[in-house]
Amino acid sequence: MLKDKNPSLKIYSVEDPEFSEYGRILDFGCPDSLSKALAAQPIPENGNHYEASIDELESVECMNYFQETVFGRMPIQAGYCNGHGYTLNAFEYHKCSEVNFSTTGLVLLLALPRYLKDGKIDSSNTVAFYLPAGIAVEIYPLVMHFAPCRVKESGFNCLVVLEKETNSRIELSGKDPLLWMKNKWLTCHKDSPQAGLGAFQGVSGENITLKI
Repeated sequence: MLKDKNPSLKIYSVEDPEFSEYGRILDFGCPDSLSKALAAQPIPENGNHYEASIDELESVECMNYFQETVFGRMPIQAGYCNGHGYTLNAFEYHKCSEVNFSTTGLVLLLALPRYLKDGKIDSSNTVAFYLPAGIAVEIYPLVMHFAPCRVKESGFNCLVVLEKETNSRIELSGKDPLLWMKNKWLTCHKDSPQAGLGAFQGVSGENITLKI
């Protein structure tokens, strides 16, 4: 259905071999307890909402697996990005992996770091990956991404596990125009809300919208 409604966008599943350049599926041991904890986090009525660290998510047993297998025992944080988003708007990247998991299903809009030149990237390099409910994935370091897209009108929920303090606020120095928060480099489309906040405008082409 997504492919039929979005013919100009490359759309795959995370279970397709094309995902291997961007990330991998994680074989973890507690999907039921993680699903329960994530489903308890509210989906806002409008827009998206991000929380970097939630005790109920960080206390789920499989966080030990993610910390060991994905982050090499570095300190981690577990939060969520929930909402109704359906537009690309921007790309961000981290110098660590990111773990995503959903109970609703969602689409990730991703791009490989080789397409970013001097903070600029054409949105035609975007590839969409459907993440089914109940599957956890690791998004590799430097792979560009932003907020997920909903695949149903009721919205999406998405677990976000990162190295601790990623996405926390910093005083911007201007030395690196893409450095937006701790361990978060951001480039945005001129028509995005992020442009209005002063983010570097480096995404050219169509501000991709996922139709459902």
